[in-house]
Amino acid sequence: MVKKRVLIKDCEILPVLTVKLEDDCVTVAKKLHDFQERRIFVVNDKKMPVGIISIVDINDRLVARGKNPNKTKAKDIMTYPVNIVVDLNDSADEVLKKMVRKDNYYIPVTDKGVIKGLITYAGIMKKLSPK
Repeated sequence: MVKKRVLIKDCEILPVLTVKLEDDCVTVAKKLHDFQERRIFVVNDKKMPVGIISIVDINDRLVARGKNPNKTKAKDIMTYPVNIVVDLNDSADEVLKKMVRKDNYYIPVTDKGVIKGLITYAGIMKKLSPK
């Protein structure tokens, strides 16, 4: 029996929140609050993921240091580079191996470099597991 190759695009791709490098931290925090998320990806002008901001980053790099959230930019508090970025046409098996090696349970998915969503460990496992 030949095993069918499963691609990331065959798995459930979750929506992703993004902000631009130059967005201020008030914009970042409002977006996180409005969508009740704990992390947001920072994208460049080509919509490629270049960093990530979590609520911990906002606390540690903005609030705890007394920075002005209206003047501080996303690029100033983001964690970068992004550990793993995968393409819709990547093999789900290979992506899963990368996730385990890098200890990531979610990663951004791109199509020709443009961010399209998130893939989770569980999302891949659901597709790869026998029914």
